Order: sequence, then structure tokens, then C-alpha cells
Amino acid sequence: MKSIRPWRLKILYVLLLILVSLSIFPLWIFGTRMLAMNRDRLETQERELQYTISKSLAQQISLYYQNTREQVRQFFETIAPLAVKVPENKYATDPTLDNALESLVTSRPSVVYATVLNNQARGRGVQANSAAQFNVASDVFLRNTLDAAFLAAHQGQEYESNPLTVGGPNGNQPVMVMAEPLEVKGRFFGMVAAVVTLEPIVKQLNEPRQAGLEAYVVDNRGKIVASNNPDNNVAGIDVNNIAIVQRFLSLRGHAHLAETTEFKMVKGRQLVRMLGTYYPTLGGRWGVIVQRREKDAFISVVEMQRSAVRVGLGVIALSLLIGFIAAKSITEPIEKLTETARAIAQRDFTRRADVRSHTEMGELAEGFNQMAGTIQQYIGDLKDASDQNRQLFIDSIEMIAAAVDAKDPYTKGHSGRVAQYSMILVKELGLPEEEAEKIRISATLHDVGKIGIEDRILKKPGVLTNDEFEVMKRHTIMGFEIVRQVKQLEEMLPGIRWHHEALNGQGYPDGVTGDEMPLMARIIAVADTFDAITTDRPYQAGRDFPTALEILRKYAGSKYDPVVVDAMAAAYSKGAMRAQEARRAALAAAPPSKA
Repeated sequence: MKSIRPWRLKILYVLLLILVSLSIFPLWIFGTRMLAMNRDRLETQERELQYTISKSLAQQISLYYQNTREQVRQFFETIAPLAVKVPENKYATDPTLDNALESLVTSRPSVVYATVLNNQARGRGVQANSAAQFNVASDVFLRNTLDAAFLAAHQGQEYESNPLTVGGPNGNQPVMVMAEPLEVKGRFFGMVAAVVTLEPIVKQLNEPRQAGLEAYVVDNRGKIVASNNPDNNVAGIDVNNIAIVQRFLSLRGHAHLAETTEFKMVKGRQLVRMLGTYYPTLGGRWGVIVQRREKDAFISVVEMQRSAVRVGLGVIALSLLIGFIAAKSITEPIEKLTETARAIAQRDFTRRADVRSHTEMGELAEGFNQMAGTIQQYIGDLKDASDQNRQLFIDSIEMIAAAVDAKDPYTKGHSGRVAQYSMILVKELGLPEEEAEKIRISATLHDVGKIGIEDRILKKPGVLTNDEFEVMKRHTIMGFEIVRQVKQLEEMLPGIRWHHEALNGQGYPDGVTGDEMPLMARIIAVADTFDAITTDRPYQAGRDFPTALEILRKYAGSKYDPVVVDAMAAAYSKGAMRAQEARRAALAAAPPSKA
């Protein structure tokens, strides 16, 4: 049998490996190469497309800007000789200036507003009929820009603003302000200015959108000039966080060549891979950026990849089906035995190997099942004995604790209640079951050392003297010495010895501080104090639960662990201590014993 089992298993794996290899590897190699070739081809086409579009847009923008600038300059040259001859107080009413301004905005569609101001910033402005959708005089940003232009003109400088957006009832429109000073022999007469629209640039950017491309123009500060994206179609929006914009800005206005690159961009709440191209225009002052999601650019490759995956999965499924049918009759008995052995190893002794065969394999399975049945019965007997021993152990511990509590009528049931509160804290803190069992036993035995305290001290109805209290404090060490003799209770010793310790080192018997005090002792300390506060003692009446929690909070951080105190408060707020509180209320309402 030993020489047959490896041979049969080897046939199974070799058969499956050959079938899958013959069907998948050639398909995978062919599909990978085809996908790579198509992706490279599409990427080249996409780069060429973006380059062509960005270059065309850059040229159109440059041409529009130059034509508009030339038209405005011609107007400035025409009106300057007229303006310097007009008295300063006639700028607002002079018909010559009115006619010149009207002629400009009428004959030049790119100019939506023109103005001539004297050296006191007073004068005449004319708005084109085509710009009726917004009012220059009432637009705060535009007025502020014209004020800035006047200051520049007053200093003898030409002025050209950054693009800005003016709004109106029909939507937003990007504009720029161009201005020149009126001077004669160094004397400042005023300013002539024109507001020109960039709307034709937006219309040019909208054409690539029909091809699924996002196109926008940025200046050398990383601000939007114009965009075909409605969400960003506001001049002045900062897009410095986009990688391709950062690349354009890194050239500091000296970009003279286009560049296409892959980058990542945040869209909504997702980080999206993009392919984009920037092309400088206006001597590198502006950059035209055309971009698209990579998955949109390579959609045909993605579809091809999905088709290849579907075909591959189909071939794999067919190969596995054929291989499974061919190998099943050979390997099924061994697989069942293996599964049964694995289940038994995982302590599921109810499993049996269902192998029906008249060969040696059937005899092996029958013997295997008999062995599993014997093990199951033996394990069951051991478990029953273990459960009985464990229950006896727990009962013994609780009996010892009850015997200790019985010495003092005021502390009757104290150890059991401390164990209950400790378990509530363990659950609230989310400790594992193994740790919970250790804490429960330690809490039950935490006062076992009181068995060695004299009755005259333990049962004294009043406050203990200093000497008596020193004797009482020894119960922690006595309990430690008693319990340490039982090796199985070694891990429970910290709670017994240190449940009266404090974080600030003012506790007893050892004065441990901070992290030296284990969590077990911190939990039992809070549970012990809570029960002491809420039960009647010779020297004080028991308090209600909320008062007890306030007292614990008062000393949280100095004496008690604040995390454990918070856990006790949280458990109370969730109703985990409702039964204990009801019992406390019932005891408080009961008539006092005549004894």
C-alpha cells in the first residue's frame, strides 16, 4: 500500500497539472502578448491624439490672444491722442470719447467693456451689447481688477490681469483686463482699459470633450484660465495638486515643448490613473492640458482582457472537470481517508471514512473507523472526568471563599460578589476567556488570607486601630502564601496579593506602582472596592451604585486604573449590573435583624 498511495496521488496532480498547463499557458502567453501589443498601440495613438489636440488648442489660444491684444493695442493707440486733449472734468461726458468707446466694443467682439479714466479715476465706460448677461459696473472682482489696473497705469506701467470669472444670469464667463497709461511727456493723464472675453477659448476647449477628453488651460501660477469641465470652469481655481500641472509649473514659465505623462489624480474620493499632455502657449505663460482616464483610453484593451479572462476561466473549468472525472475513481478512497484523518486530528471524533470497496482500501477504512470510534469513546470518558474534576475544583474554591466570608457576618457573600463584578469588568474590557477564568478564580480567593486574621479584629464592629489595621493588611500576604502552595493557581497569585495596591504606590503590601500592577489586580481592586462601598459595614452604611461609581472616579488615576473604572461605569450604564443593584435595593429595604 505504501508504494501505491504516492503513485496514485502523483497521477492526480500530474494529470491536473498537464491538462491545465496545456490549456492555460499557451492561451496566457498569447493573450499577454496581444494585450501588451494592443496597449502599446493604443497608448501611442492616445499620445498622438492628445499631442495633436493640445497643440491645436495652444495655437488657437495663442492666435486669439494675439489678435485680441493687437485689437486692444490699436484701440489704445487711437484713443490716446483724443483722451489727452479732453479736459479732466469732461471725461465722463465727452462725445468724442463716447464714440471711440462705442466703436471699439461694436467692432471688436472680443472686447466686452472699454473705459477711459482721467488722473482722478473718473471717466466713461461702455459695455458691449453682447455682454448684457453681466454688469461690469456691479461686479466686485472686476471693479477691483480695474482699480489695480489704474494703480499700475498711475505708475506708468502697462497692465494685464490674470483671468477671472464674471457671473451673470446666463452663467459664468472668463475675462481679462488690459490697460495702458495715458501719458504725454511723462505727465500722467489717466488710463484706458478694456475687458476682453476668453469665452472663445472655452468654446475651443469644448471640442475635445466630444472625444471624451478633459481639456483646460492653466497659467504659470497653477490657476485655471478656462476649462471644458463644468465643475472647474471658473477662472482662478487652484489646480496645483494635479501632478501634470505640477510638472508644467516646475519649468517656471520656460516650457517650450509638449510632454505626455501618466499620473494619478483624485476624482471624487478615488485616486484615478490618468494619461495627460501639456502644451505651452503664450511663450510658456499658459499651458494647455488635455487628459483622460487610462481605463477610458485603453477601454478596448480592458474589454479584450476581460474576454481573455472569461475564455481562460472556461478552459480552466473544462480542464479541471475532465481531470477530476479521470482521477476521481483513483483518488476518492484516499481523499476520504485523508479528510477523516484530518478531522480526527482537529478533534472531530464523530467523523468516519465512508469508503465502500471490496479491496484492501475498504478493509483499511473499516479498521480506521473502528479506531476512530474507540478514540471517541475514550476521549468522551476523559472529558467527563475532566469536567467533573474542574467543577469539583471550582466548588472547592467557592467553598473556601464562603468559609472565609462566613467568619464575618458583614462580608457574607463578598468574595462571590467581587467575582461577579470582576467578570462584568472582564466582559466590558473584552478579555479572552482564558484570562477571564484566571481572574474569576483569583477574585473568588482574593480574601482567603482573612482565614488567618483573629476574629477580634476581623469582626470588630468599629474602626480598626492602626495596629489592628496593620494586622488586617497581612491578609493579602497570608492569602498569597496559602494559595502559592497550589501550583495550578500560580497565575492567580497577583490578584490575591495585590488587590489592595494603588497606582500611586500608596497601597499594600508591597507598594507597587503604575505598570508594575498587573491588570488582574487592577480589576479585582475596583470590584473589591465597589462591593465594599455598596454593602453595609459596621463603620458605614452601604452606598447606592451611582455614588459608588462617583467615589471610584474620584480616585481614578491615583489609586484605581481609570480604564477599569470607566469600564465599570460603562457596564452599569448598559444595565449589566441591574441584578446586583436590585439585590442591594432589596437588602436596603429589608427590616434590620433583631439579633
